[in-house]
Amino acid sequence: MSRAENEAYWGSTDTAPSALDNFFDEDCEVTWTGITAEFTRSPQSRHSKTTPDGNSSSTSSIVDNITVHSVSDWNYVEVKGGRSNTSSSSSQSVSGVGKVIGEKLDSWKPPSVSIKWNSSQGQGSGPCVQCAAKDTEIVQLKKRLENSYSRYNLTLPPDDTVNRILLGQPYSLESYRSLEDKLALLDTALGTMDGSAVMATILHLKKTVKKTIFITEMQARPQACNLFTNYLRKRHKYSEAIEFLGSLGKPEEAAILSYELALTGKTPEAKMKNMEKSLETHFAVPSVSFEAKMVKNHMKLLGRQLAIDEADSKDQTNPMLLKYPRAANVVDKSLLTTLFYCCMYHWEAGETHIGSPLALRKAHDLSDRELLWTALKGRARVNHWPLPSELDSWLGSKGLLGALGSLSSAFGSSGKILPKGIKATLPMEVVVHTLHSSRAPSNVLAVYIGLVDNLESRLKLAHNYKCHQAVIDVHVAQKDRSALEQYMKEIPSGSPEYLKAESALKMVKWKN
Repeated sequence: MSRAENEAYWGSTDTAPSALDNFFDEDCEVTWTGITAEFTRSPQSRHSKTTPDGNSSSTSSIVDNITVHSVSDWNYVEVKGGRSNTSSSSSQSVSGVGKVIGEKLDSWKPPSVSIKWNSSQGQGSGPCVQCAAKDTEIVQLKKRLENSYSRYNLTLPPDDTVNRILLGQPYSLESYRSLEDKLALLDTALGTMDGSAVMATILHLKKTVKKTIFITEMQARPQACNLFTNYLRKRHKYSEAIEFLGSLGKPEEAAILSYELALTGKTPEAKMKNMEKSLETHFAVPSVSFEAKMVKNHMKLLGRQLAIDEADSKDQTNPMLLKYPRAANVVDKSLLTTLFYCCMYHWEAGETHIGSPLALRKAHDLSDRELLWTALKGRARVNHWPLPSELDSWLGSKGLLGALGSLSSAFGSSGKILPKGIKATLPMEVVVHTLHSSRAPSNVLAVYIGLVDNLESRLKLAHNYKCHQAVIDVHVAQKDRSALEQYMKEIPSGSPEYLKAESALKMVKWKN
């Protein structure tokens, strides 16, 4: 039968009584009782009719003999009428009528209606599979609802919640509403020393209490303050971190953080502008006067770097710039890198030149050690190795003169030891190694090896770096003729070192 024919059949007045609309109830259960075979043939059925061939039809009487009870009465449907109440006849009829009527009603009922055929006595068809699935789903939803309610409405002990955070389990902090509970939760998290747990409780406290209360409670917990500050810095929330540190009464840390924020500018000009603003707002406190001086020096250096880069980018007369083209500009580099650059390209410039190493030293108060190391490495980069005498005349400092000494005092015939300040200023062993690594010539190495106080150490350095002239100088200083004659066998005949050794054999008064 097609769907149209099916609807026309059940929609007629003979087959669809008005009581049928009230029959379908999603909250009802249907149970068939009685002897269907008996009442289907019963002449007392008030809705039965006689067909033209004389047979009685009970199509509509079946539906009219259904009684629907409420859910509170444990939903059952009984069939009115019937001539037998025995259990045997009931058990024989329920199966047949239930199946037939169930198929009829199931083909007509709306999709939203679900009828469950009750077979509590083990008779008829089994329980509806879809209904069993719905029951299982209802049980699962009930459990989820209970868990959700307990999660968001029941306050667990702080230990349990913190353990959930540590184990990565679902947790909720919304149930901690009182200040005491929030602080207890924070203290418990601090006891675990776990950053994730502490930050979760800190953010919950910050979100749910007043700012003054938050600052007061955080002041009593320095570890939480440090962690929260690092949290803000890593997420580049510098403004909030500066405000937080200022509220805690830490102007020094707030000033340093504002300096870091100033350095995030994209251009050197923007950085200088930000640093100037930071000096006015955060470095006016007397406790950060030393740091304020460093920020001013940084601004001064950045301005000098911009001027040097602008001048060198247009300079076509500097031979060092032409011979050794710049790999990068000097803008936004460190102070020692700037000095290295100036020693490479502006070694002979006067103090009035913007790129003069001497002018840079005076402007930024460089120490002797910083100046010497950087100058030696910068000049070695362009294959120029300054001698100690050249450094003396270039530096023009009494302290450096005393540290390096002159060549005459270093190589005097009396063999006097150099002043004690040299070792504190420059460790000559490392200087020799640096010069040798930069491929300095042998005569330059000999001069710096001669600045070592101990003759044995000087001889060892000379042998390690194969500096013949330095070895000869040591043997002459020791007046060891046999050692010099033995070493002359290793020197190529006719070389300058060999000729110097021969001259020393004739002129020096030897011990042996």
